[in-house]
Amino acid sequence: MMKWLSKDVYDMRALRKYLIILAAFTGLSYVSKGHIFAVLPVFVMAALFRAKLVDLLFWVMVLSFTGVANPNVFPKTALTFIIARLSLFAVSIVMMMRVAGKRNARIVAPFIGIFVYVGWAAIVSAQGWEPMVSYLKLLLFAPIYLALYTVANEVTASSRVNARAVRSAILAIVCFVVFGSFALWPFPGISQLSAKWIEDPAKLAQMIAEGDSLFMGITNQSQALGPMLGVMLSLVFGDLVFSVKRWDAIYVSLLLIGVFLVFKTSSRTGMGTFAAGVAMVAWLFWRARTVGARWKFRVVSTLFWVGIVGTIAFMAIPSTRDRIIGFVLKTNANKTNVAMSDVTFENFTSSRQGLVDIAMENFKKKPFTGNGFQVSEEMQYQKRNGLMDYMSAPIEKGVWPTAILEEGGVPGLVMFAGFLIFTFCTLVRMHAFISAATLWAFTIVNLGEFNFFSMSYTGGFEWALVYAAVVLDGQRMKNLGMQLWDVPIEVVIDEVGMDEWMKRRS
Repeated sequence: MMKWLSKDVYDMRALRKYLIILAAFTGLSYVSKGHIFAVLPVFVMAALFRAKLVDLLFWVMVLSFTGVANPNVFPKTALTFIIARLSLFAVSIVMMMRVAGKRNARIVAPFIGIFVYVGWAAIVSAQGWEPMVSYLKLLLFAPIYLALYTVANEVTASSRVNARAVRSAILAIVCFVVFGSFALWPFPGISQLSAKWIEDPAKLAQMIAEGDSLFMGITNQSQALGPMLGVMLSLVFGDLVFSVKRWDAIYVSLLLIGVFLVFKTSSRTGMGTFAAGVAMVAWLFWRARTVGARWKFRVVSTLFWVGIVGTIAFMAIPSTRDRIIGFVLKTNANKTNVAMSDVTFENFTSSRQGLVDIAMENFKKKPFTGNGFQVSEEMQYQKRNGLMDYMSAPIEKGVWPTAILEEGGVPGLVMFAGFLIFTFCTLVRMHAFISAATLWAFTIVNLGEFNFFSMSYTGGFEWALVYAAVVLDGQRMKNLGMQLWDVPIEVVIDEVGMDEWMKRRS
């Protein structure tokens, strides 16, 4: 049975507060043409120095989202870019000083392992294509990543944050992206990609000719919204089955509308990520011992029947089959002569194959050292006028295994793949299942487009979603009395007091 609102797992008052803040910020950003960004550091610093950890988590996620926000709604300038990045830099510096010597959360610790690869990238970038670009991008990546890491660690390790408030802050961001994008659907002048937001008009014409959707919702690119939703919906489904443990109306609505939006973007990466994320959640859910047999049966049976109905619709309804095949092959909506025989691996991967081939050719030239962090060969010959041109130098790399090989060589791939595998396995071993599934989804996204280190764009917000999943796992583990710190949980409860502990756990 569906429960309309699960007020025992999220706080409706807090959820409304954060949604009102987001709506007000959106309106003021539009009216002020982006100048409202100048006041963001005030709210961030207030939350930081007053130790309002839930508010700090909320604002850090908002700052991460601003880089990918719809420019029709959130007008952006160089000033907005600088404000958002400097705010995150300040958070990372202050929080790093606070974390030192304090009790930390065990499920957050594995994520620091990415700096093994980052250190290697810093070394080999000295002989790369454009060292200045590489080092500035490393300088951009490290503080933003550390801001996310330290805030997630502080919220997760804290014994005093309210679990319902934490979920409400994260849920508000998710609702804003999903429901906000859906609300913009009837307004193509705002929600559709247009020539003024794309540098190459020929690329826009090619997208239209190939049948790509131009729907971008609350984001600034149709191919940004879909993959981002794939990661986000994996988090939502994981939190639903592991934490909420009932069919909640908000969560179910987010999943249904989110899938519809992914389909509207024509993003195969987004839909594939969502499918892979749901599959991983289902596998972890089946293995988990922290959920009841009755709830497990409901979830598994629901997934089974959804699969059966989908298969029947695909096989028995020609129009549905044609639309699905057209979606997979990215054929124009007017093209009707598509068939199952057209669905081949070559057709499915054709849009990335050129970038993959280029990356492998460049890797063969420098198989050990690679060619430098987040740079391409043509950057050697480009002229730049200032710091912003260096830090925002665009890069398109294809899929993450070949991109890492091109940038850091074989040692780089071993380090980075080792970080992903170690972190995923550690999260699973610690029963941090929402985090493991979200990290898995983020990795799948990067098989469609390499954005692990794109902290000013989708990569930064998707890392924020991964850390949001870690925070949600931390609250769930506290509720279940699971080991989260290096000391037994009973020690922490004694320090806080049982009454206060139960109040915060709700």
